[in-house]
Amino acid sequence: MLTTFEKLLASRFLVPGAGGRLALLIAAIGCAGIMIGVASLVLVVSFMNGAEVRLAGQIASADGHLFVSGPRLRIARPGEVQRTLESIRGVQAATASLDASGLITAGGRSFAANLQGVQPSQISVSPLFNGSAHSIAGAAPTSSGTMALGSDLADRLGIAPGDHAAITMVRFDRDGLAVDNHDLAVSGVVSTQVQSFDSRRVIMPIADLRAILRTDSVASKINVRLSDPEHQDAVVAAIKERLGPGYTVATWQSMNATLFTALAQERLAMTLIISLVTLIALSNVLSSMVMLVRYKVREIAILRTMGMSRYSTAKVFIVVGVAIGLVGELAGLVLGFGLKAAKDPITAGISAMMDHPPIELNVLLSLPLVISPTEIAWIVALVAFGVVTSTIYPALRAAAVDPASVLKHT
Repeated sequence: MLTTFEKLLASRFLVPGAGGRLALLIAAIGCAGIMIGVASLVLVVSFMNGAEVRLAGQIASADGHLFVSGPRLRIARPGEVQRTLESIRGVQAATASLDASGLITAGGRSFAANLQGVQPSQISVSPLFNGSAHSIAGAAPTSSGTMALGSDLADRLGIAPGDHAAITMVRFDRDGLAVDNHDLAVSGVVSTQVQSFDSRRVIMPIADLRAILRTDSVASKINVRLSDPEHQDAVVAAIKERLGPGYTVATWQSMNATLFTALAQERLAMTLIISLVTLIALSNVLSSMVMLVRYKVREIAILRTMGMSRYSTAKVFIVVGVAIGLVGELAGLVLGFGLKAAKDPITAGISAMMDHPPIELNVLLSLPLVISPTEIAWIVALVAFGVVTSTIYPALRAAAVDPASVLKHT
């Protein structure tokens, strides 16, 4: 605890007279640097979290958060497994699907496609087609002989709702290699903004896909959507316990491991870069405190002669440095959260001032900014630790002042 005298002395050093204005200016620069560094950390973490949340929402609404597969990628009784999954706490919906790879052709153009067969009753209520998550042109493929395509795939094929395309499958029979072509009508085009979906996905009634594949497989996997993805690990454990051995559960993160590894690396790189800015600001705090000790060396010598202890001297200068740093940290939090709250008006204003705003601005408008209390606590704790550390050397230097030597030469 500080004594009344130490508090008074610390406040006097924080607001120096004419002789200490240079030190005050340097301290203000250090304070501003910490403010900018903390605000940048808040915004960078918020943007990276927002990108992950947005991506999670897009992927989950397209396919689900979890994917349950049976032995040899076959689920013999999907209805029973679906009911079991939907009875688990935290599961919002479970949808069985039959998946395969094939070729889609239209107008002389052919592209590889991921074929997915789903029950028509489940297609109509899917976020893909009920308008709750994605944009769709046309209608859901609930009738036999219809299909829906990802928007990028439809653009490359040059087709739209109402057109026809052929699904080509290669199979082996007793006579060797055989090629089957199946003509289907395009009922709808879906845009999810997930490249892997929009560029390759073809959705159709599961009975049509069974006929195309000439298989009696009922389903290859069950897509599970969660009510709260934060509790994903608990739901995975419950699914494994209820279904028993023989079933595997994959998460949307593991299915997109390459993408999320890249996101994690980008977040780490951005955080390190912004941390270096904050570190430079902390060095300014250190230099300002060293200059303050230099400017006040005569006053320190007089106070030491009057009986002030080395410990008390060091404590006063630590308090001064911490006060400078914490003011900058608090200002940085206010600035960071202020910019976070004003993201939409700022982005809209910049977009309005430009004749041809880049697409990145539209992405920014739809990107949520998310930061957890734990991440805020980490930022505050690490910056506070850096502030305290940067004040130790100047405080020890002030405590080491020799009153006799200083007063002799002044």
